[in-house]
Amino acid sequence: MRSDELQIEWLLEHLKRHQAGKHARNTVKEGLLASRAVIDSLIDLLEEPSRTPYARKIDIS
Repeated sequence: MRSDELQIEWLLEHLKRHQAGKHARNTVKEGLLASRAVIDSLIDLLEEPSRTPYARKIDIS
């Protein structure tokens, strides 16, 4: 086997052992929740233009 083939096999085994799929799903979930929070903030801003915008903490869980 070539060196790059061995590295790919090692990487695939490493990902399987460390539950890469679970981490990837969590990353996507956090990204979607953050996107939803941004969209909600924009909707709030558009619905109440007289209100002064402010920063707020977004809880991602």
